[in-house]
Amino acid sequence: MSATMVFSFFALTNRDCVKTFRAGSSTVMYHCVYETTIQCTSSIIFPAMLHVYSPFNDMVLPNNTVTIISTMVCMPATTPCNPVLLKGICVMAVPGDPTSDSYESGI
Repeated sequence: MSATMVFSFFALTNRDCVKTFRAGSSTVMYHCVYETTIQCTSSIIFPAMLHVYSPFNDMVLPNNTVTIISTMVCMPATTPCNPVLLKGICVMAVPGDPTSDSYESGI
């Protein structure tokens, strides 16, 4: 598995909140998981899964929200069969209504 850091725009879909227990303890952590893609300069597109630490009852971003993210990228050796794993460090949503037809025109 290869790893690197990326700072880029991502469109997020299919959100899910996940509750995990830390190994060997009863500590609970919450993450939001989103589907997205990574497009290389060669136009190859890889599916990706973004994991973001999220406190309990934190607001989940709506589908099709465009974000600018600083993330750690882990590329499994089985890519593109399995999605690229993204660990969000800093996630900032682009303001506006993602359901609006004009949402992406201002980006």
